[in-house]
Amino acid sequence: MCDRNFFCSLSVVLCLFAGSVTAQTMKTENQNSNFVLSTHSITAKYAPTYLGNGNVGVSSSRLGTLPTHSYMAWIYEHHPGDVARNASLPGWDAINFFDGMNWLNSVRLSGKVIRRYHQRLDLYNGTLSTAYDWADGKKVTGIEVVSFVSRSNPNLAVMKFSFVPRYSGRVKVELPIHEWPEPVRMKLAEIADIKVKETNGWPDVWYPGHMNVVQHSAFGGQQSATQSVIARADGDTTDVAISAEVTWSDNASNAEVSSDTAGSKTSITVAFDVKAGSSYTFYKFVGIVSSRDSGDPLASASKTASSAMASGFDKSLNDSQDAWHKLWRTDIVVKGNPQLQKVVHSSLFYLLCSARAGTDFGIPPMGLSSAGYYGHIFWDSDTWMFPDLLLLHPDIAKSLVMFRYRALPAAEANAKLNHYEGAMYPWESDENGNEACPKFAYQNALYENHVTGDVAFAQWQYFLATGDTSWLRNYGYPVISQTADFWVSRSTYNQADGKYDINHVVSVDEGLVGVNNDAYTNLVAIRNLEIATKAAELLGERSNPKWMEVADRIYIPYDSTKHYYLTYEGAPPQSLGAVVPLLYYPLELKVPNKVKANDLRNALTFIKKNGSGVMMGITLYQNVAAEIQNRTLFNHFYEMSYKRYLRGPFNVFSETTKSMHTNFLTGAGGFLQQVVFGYTGLRITNKGLATEFKPMLPPGVSELQIHNLHFKGHHYDVTVKNDKTTLTER
Repeated sequence: MCDRNFFCSLSVVLCLFAGSVTAQTMKTENQNSNFVLSTHSITAKYAPTYLGNGNVGVSSSRLGTLPTHSYMAWIYEHHPGDVARNASLPGWDAINFFDGMNWLNSVRLSGKVIRRYHQRLDLYNGTLSTAYDWADGKKVTGIEVVSFVSRSNPNLAVMKFSFVPRYSGRVKVELPIHEWPEPVRMKLAEIADIKVKETNGWPDVWYPGHMNVVQHSAFGGQQSATQSVIARADGDTTDVAISAEVTWSDNASNAEVSSDTAGSKTSITVAFDVKAGSSYTFYKFVGIVSSRDSGDPLASASKTASSAMASGFDKSLNDSQDAWHKLWRTDIVVKGNPQLQKVVHSSLFYLLCSARAGTDFGIPPMGLSSAGYYGHIFWDSDTWMFPDLLLLHPDIAKSLVMFRYRALPAAEANAKLNHYEGAMYPWESDENGNEACPKFAYQNALYENHVTGDVAFAQWQYFLATGDTSWLRNYGYPVISQTADFWVSRSTYNQADGKYDINHVVSVDEGLVGVNNDAYTNLVAIRNLEIATKAAELLGERSNPKWMEVADRIYIPYDSTKHYYLTYEGAPPQSLGAVVPLLYYPLELKVPNKVKANDLRNALTFIKKNGSGVMMGITLYQNVAAEIQNRTLFNHFYEMSYKRYLRGPFNVFSETTKSMHTNFLTGAGGFLQQVVFGYTGLRITNKGLATEFKPMLPPGVSELQIHNLHFKGHHYDVTVKNDKTTLTER
């Protein structure tokens, strides 16, 4: 029978316990509910969120204690016969608890077993907090877990595990670091007829790369313990060291500490006596360092973890929060639509979790959150995610364009391999810039060539937004000029009509294979050639005269009778409207508004018939509708562009309306572009940052503010209200 008085007393303890954690993990500066996403259901559909700092990312679990996959920028597997894959680090985030009868991480989740559940993602502070009561028969334990991946230290992650038992007795806490099981491999680099299957909405070919633990150790003391592993991805030479310092509260009576280094797992287990109603806390400080960044990664990881432990949890948390707060000085405020505001904040948060200044790395479609698309870098990084970061966080955006510069030698080798001049950027880039497309989709590697123009376009945008001529000369121009040379060799002169054709490509609409004169491909080639000419003139370099000769004569298929662009030359009516609005944004083709309107209507008809598909192009069509001031089309695309892709409880985007391919950062980037460039009317032009058209806000939004927008070293506050965009320099 329940001791009601004891239960009430315990409830008071738990409330005070939770309140102290909440006070500790939340700062009040500019903080409000628009930065908080949470769930109170342990059984509802759950799309995991993730925490990251642009160097390391780790997924969430419902209980906050289960092992989840973690990824690190630049760490990839290269297994023979398979494509390169971002490798899952040895699992370092699990904390298991034994109440004397059962282990927490083995429980079957239900509302009867896990009570008063609350998981809370704090975007402003970069923390994930999970609290609940675990009812194991007559034993009830109040549990709280606080986790963060430090924004201030790119190599640090921290966990705090606290519990209040409603019973007395002996318990155990286990803290493991383990190697993941080796996956059942597919020879995706060799076999073309592999059929992709999905399990629980996840393609079976997207298993993570594997890391072998080659060294491990564990040592336990009276009030602390140390454990470490060194792991290496299959087929790679980069080592990753993970070192954890564990400490716990001094009221753990009669503690016995044991360590286990059997097999490929290292763990620390602490057994001790507890008293009913008392609170117990464990801290886990984790250093994660690769041999790319240190000549002795284990020593560096150990120093990171031990320094954080010496400073304490509060100091590590405060430092990380302060770094996040600095990032949030650049913010987007939506008035009148609280749900839209939260989606804006979560989208920007997730981009920032996978990008960091100084990494010189791009963003895969799912960032550092998963093994989606093997962690390869697509045009998504340059065209969908980069533009938002460029105006909001240009120091972080620089990493994305610098990745392409670092990969230039590989792109030049790829062009030679395919009998072209200059640089041909891969459709699916591994961390070294090499083509890593699976054999079953290799037509994209050979013919989806628009990616090369997309890379150059992003380089030029970076220069326009920063005005950094030195960067352009040393880094941007080599990419821009070499990609322009590629288009000269990729095009064919058509003697009959005096035009240049780009034949046999895969369209942006990837179902269109082997088509000629794809509208987007041809226009991005023109932009690349024009940019190269402008950059050469600006730098006083000698330009290739073929650049403008080809640019002026590349053919873009157009119906001059009905006044719309075709998806590609000779395209049948059923493809009408597919991806064509991308000609106007982001590629800024200047044509009469009636032509843009026709193409938008064609796109809307196409979507209604075929579905909205992947959350990419549809996120940008709204920008074109705003440009031509067509409220009806604007509202249509607004409704279609993000809501059906949103997955709870943490506002992660799925790749399609039916899948669970989360967290789709490509969609988040496209969505934010409609906010930053569509709602405001702002454009990055050769003459500067300009309001190119009257702004247009979504239904219910009364005002939009962008705080601390960056352009050429200046900082601006942008306000959109009453059909007017105002820029105020700080």
